[in-house]
Amino acid sequence: MCDTPVTVERAAALAAYAQALARYLLVERPHPLNEDVYHVYSYNRFQACRFGLEGEFADPHTQQKRGLRDDILATLDALAVHAHELDAEEGLDDISACVRTSGNDARWMRETYAKGDSLPDLVWRQVERWRGEGK
Repeated sequence: MCDTPVTVERAAALAAYAQALARYLLVERPHPLNEDVYHVYSYNRFQACRFGLEGEFADPHTQQKRGLRDDILATLDALAVHAHELDAEEGLDDISACVRTSGNDARWMRETYAKGDSLPDLVWRQVERWRGEGK
């Protein structure tokens, strides 16, 4: 699960993260593919959807649970050399700052909706942010 980007910059940062992650998996092949990966999928997806960065992540390879925020930060560390090779450090820096400060767009959307209790207003504010007009 990824954050819902409401700015072009965040969408580009998520694309840089995905690109660096794909390169990491192709080059380093850190984990063999097997069915164990799918056993925790539903749990991990629910945690990400319901709790966002405050959720838990069940690692199918180590059988350990840890905070999703901690897992993303550890993944960012593992991706550093790949981000450098792809000239994607700026995007990963944005993701790191977002994770460290809980400044993700999903949180912004929940808070914005709570203030106005209006879905049309939330959508309009998202459009403004995407255009670079609203903060």
